[in-house]
Amino acid sequence: MGHLKKLAGQTIIYGVSSILGRIINYFLVPLHTTLFLKNELGVVSYFYGYTALALILITFGMETTFFRFATKDDNPKTYHVAATSVIFISLLFSIFISIGTPYLSVFLTSKFNIAINARMIYWLAAIVFIDGATAIPFARLRLENRPIKFAAAKTIAILGNIGLQLLFLVLFPAIHNQEFLVGLKPMVDSIYNPNLGIEYIFLANLISNSVWFILLAKEFLQIKLSLNWNVLKPMLFYALPILITGFAGWVTNELDKVAVAEWSKGGVFAQGVYSQTFKLGALMMLAIQAFRYAVEPFFFSQAKDKQAPALFAKTMHFYFIMALLIMLAVCLNIDLIADLLLRRPEYRVALFLVPIIMFGKLLFGVYINISIWFKLKDQTSYGILYTLIGAIITFTGNYFFLGRFGYISSAVTIVVAYFVMSLVSYRMGKKRYPVPYNFKPLIVYTIIVLTLIYFGYHITLSNMWLDCALNIIVTLAFIAITYSIERKRIFQPIE
Repeated sequence: MGHLKKLAGQTIIYGVSSILGRIINYFLVPLHTTLFLKNELGVVSYFYGYTALALILITFGMETTFFRFATKDDNPKTYHVAATSVIFISLLFSIFISIGTPYLSVFLTSKFNIAINARMIYWLAAIVFIDGATAIPFARLRLENRPIKFAAAKTIAILGNIGLQLLFLVLFPAIHNQEFLVGLKPMVDSIYNPNLGIEYIFLANLISNSVWFILLAKEFLQIKLSLNWNVLKPMLFYALPILITGFAGWVTNELDKVAVAEWSKGGVFAQGVYSQTFKLGALMMLAIQAFRYAVEPFFFSQAKDKQAPALFAKTMHFYFIMALLIMLAVCLNIDLIADLLLRRPEYRVALFLVPIIMFGKLLFGVYINISIWFKLKDQTSYGILYTLIGAIITFTGNYFFLGRFGYISSAVTIVVAYFVMSLVSYRMGKKRYPVPYNFKPLIVYTIIVLTLIYFGYHITLSNMWLDCALNIIVTLAFIAITYSIERKRIFQPIE
C-alpha cells in the first residue's frame, strides 16, 4: 500500500503540470475559436502533429533507455552520454529544418492555400530543439523522484505561454487599436505586429519553453558532454526498438492530426473542427500523461520486488477506474464544457466524437500498464510489434475511411488500435511476465459508464441548468457507489 500511496502522490504532483496547467491552457480554446478561422487552427494542429513526430525522432527512445540503464548499472556516465546524444541530434535536426524552411513555407502555402510564413517554421524548429535538449534533464528529475521541480518547471512554461498569448492576442491588439491604455501605444507598436496572427501562438510557445534552460540550469551544468562509445553502444541497441516503437506510436497517436487535413474532403477546415473537438476528448490524455510520468520509473524501481506483479495488477485496476470516472464526468457535461470553450457554433458540430476519443485514450493507458513487461524483460523488440500493429490499423482506418465517412473514422480507429495492441500485449505477456489482472469488474464498470453516457447524450431536460445538475448528480452518485465497492481493495495489503 505504501508503494501505491507514493505513486498516487507523485501522479498528483505531475498532474499539476500536465493536468492543471493544461486545464488552464484550455481557456485559450475559446480565445482561439473566437479569433481564428477553422483553416487557421487546422494549420496549427497540423504543425504540432509533425512537431510530435520530430520529438520522437530526436529523443530516439533515450528517455526510457536512460531509466533502464541508470537503474540497472548505476553508472553516472549514463546521464552524460544520454543527454549529450539527444542535445546533439536535436541541434542537427533543427539546423536541417531551418535550412529547408524557405522552400517548405512556399510548398505549404500552395498546398493549403493559406499563407505560411517562414518565421513560423523557424520558431517551430527552435521549439523542437528546446524540447529535445531538455528531455533527459527532465527524465533525471523523474528518476530521482523530484516531481515538484519537474511540475514547477512545466507549469511555469505553461503559464508563461498562456500569459504571452493573452499579451499578443488580446492586450497588445487592444492597445494598438487605441481601445485603452493609449499612452502605451508607441511602446506596444514597437513590439506588436498585427499581421502575425496565428504565428503568435508559436512565438509564445518558443519564449515560454526557453525558460527551461534557466529552471534546469543545475541539471544542465552537471552534464559532461560525452559520447563514450562503450556506454552509448548498449544504450543505442536498447533504444533502437523504442525509436521504431515511438514512430509507429506517433502514427497511432498523432496521424489523425495531419490525416484529416490530408485525406478528408474538408481539408484544413475539417482539421480545425476535429482538432478543437479532440482537445475536449483529450482531457483524458492529460490524466494519462501525469500517470505515465509517475508510473514508468515506478515500474522499473519495483521490478525486482517479489510482489511486483500483484502491485502492477492493482495499479492497473485503479488506473482504469479513475479513467472511467474522468470519462463519465466529461461526457455527461460535454454540452456545458463545449459552450464554455468552443465559442463558434461551427466548432461544436463534432461533439459526438468526444466519448469515442476519450475511450480510445483510456485504452492507451491500459496499453501503458500491460506493455511494461517487455521493457522489464529487456525485450523491447516486442514494442515494435505492438505499435506496428497499432500503426497499421490507424493508417488503414484513416487512409481508406476518412474520405468516405469523415473524421469519425479517425476517432473510431483510435479505439480499435489501442484495444488490439493491449490485447496482443496481454496475451504474450501472460507467458513471459504473468501479472494477475482481473478484468471482470472493469468490464462491468465500463458497460455501466458507457450506458450512462449513452442516455446522457440522448436524454436531455428542457432546462439547461436542471440538465447540468442531473448530470453532476449522476456523476457524483457513480463515484460514491464505486468508492463504497472499492474501498476495501484500496486498503487491502498485497500478498
